[in-house]
Amino acid sequence: MHPPSSVFPKRLYALDALRGIAALAVVFWHWQHFFFQGALPGPLLTEQQPLYNVFSLFYRHGGDAVALFFSLSGFIFFWLFGQAVARRQLTGKQFFIERFSRIYPLHLATFAAVAFLQMAYTRYTGHAFVYPFNDLYHAALNVFLAPAWGFEQGWSFNGPAWSISIEVLLYAAFFLLWRYSPFPLLISMVLIAVAACLFPAQYKLTLGVFSFFCGGVGYLAVTWWLQRAPARWVGSGLTMLCVAGWWLFGADQPLIKFALLFPLTIMAIAACHQLLEPVARRLAWLGDISYAAYLLHFPLQIIAALLADKFFQGRGVFYQPWTLLLFFAVLIGASLICHRVFERPMQQWLRRLGHERLASGAIARQ
Repeated sequence: MHPPSSVFPKRLYALDALRGIAALAVVFWHWQHFFFQGALPGPLLTEQQPLYNVFSLFYRHGGDAVALFFSLSGFIFFWLFGQAVARRQLTGKQFFIERFSRIYPLHLATFAAVAFLQMAYTRYTGHAFVYPFNDLYHAALNVFLAPAWGFEQGWSFNGPAWSISIEVLLYAAFFLLWRYSPFPLLISMVLIAVAACLFPAQYKLTLGVFSFFCGGVGYLAVTWWLQRAPARWVGSGLTMLCVAGWWLFGADQPLIKFALLFPLTIMAIAACHQLLEPVARRLAWLGDISYAAYLLHFPLQIIAALLADKFFQGRGVFYQPWTLLLFFAVLIGASLICHRVFERPMQQWLRRLGHERLASGAIARQ
């Protein structure tokens, strides 16, 4: 659903493409996992990573793509669901079904896969691969989507899923904000200010709150401008601001990057969607597989590490370009299959089941 007053179409293909690129950027950042010694970073030769001259930005800053994910989520949720929640067009149960069906099946499947693969890896090497806290307690946290709520002792199982855990809290905060607050913009600004004051303490939660609501405020701002000025002028102005911001501040100042540069980039891309759409439509499939690529890449890394340990002498093979190309080919292929064969069917089945139960409950109450 999207608000009737929205200045955007039902789908922004350029933002889908951006989400896919961000997911792959995280994979580059995690290439260092192959050189860990247990849970500790090993002797990584950063600039010798495969095709470093081409992908150095992702190798050095790919971890920041998680903050970009949060900003994209805030922008998209304020756009697609904000007015629907405020006007009671989307109930809490419907919202829960929409989100649960989207994130939980693949999260649970990859958690189970990593649990099995970590047992195999530990039996073979004597220690876990990168994330060491793979016990029953942390298994329960992962099953309940709570591995990053502050109850954990450290990183566990499918480590990248920590951001999904924070997203769950952000979904709840978003729904409560738009359903019960008459001033969502003001409360969003307060939440941003509080998170900025606490950052980087409680890093996972404050990064999520900060980035998500900055993205949401960015949506409100660009919508306000587009309702008052021609799209070409708004798009041109935001693009120039975006270029100037990245040139002036670069990528080395976290708060400025998360609060200003990422939301500004999203706003500029959204405002220029008509210009970008012909190319973006061809890349939108990257957005479709972004969730699968994000959650599948770590279990695939465990498999790749086990194969390298068995058939090669040491992890030096992961400095070779062919290993990078092969890994990404397998990851993208697996993500495409997963999206079409598992994600979408499970999502449709759970939503159909949930809506049928809601309908039967409504009939029973009549």
